[in-house]
Amino acid sequence: MKKLSLLVGALGGTFAGYLFSNQRLREQLSKAKDAEAAAKILGKHLGRDGKKIAREVQAFVKSDDVQRNLTKAKKFAEQKLKVAKREVKELMDSGVEEAKRAVKKGAKEAKGTVKRMTLKVRRVR
Repeated sequence: MKKLSLLVGALGGTFAGYLFSNQRLREQLSKAKDAEAAAKILGKHLGRDGKKIAREVQAFVKSDDVQRNLTKAKKFAEQKLKVAKREVKELMDSGVEEAKRAVKKGAKEAKGTVKRMTLKVRRVR
């Protein structure tokens, strides 16, 4: 429930900042006759400003600085993946060795148990 209230609060703050920074929107909303007209005005402004923001974000993502940093991030992620793969392989290998030891020990114990049981069975006969 805390996340929902945080989300609503963040959206409310964002909307308030948008409303305070856009004088034309405030003027048009104050002249709106009813809630439906206000919603249409708000939708029109959000659509237009959304397109502007999308163009700016696209330009930002295509910028050289961002592309260089993405390349660096990709190299970093690849290095971390290699390290993680190596560590997992080492862990698996050590697990295999431990399993082999446990199987050998279990086989020895099983042989001993079989010998004891056969001796008991022979004595009983």
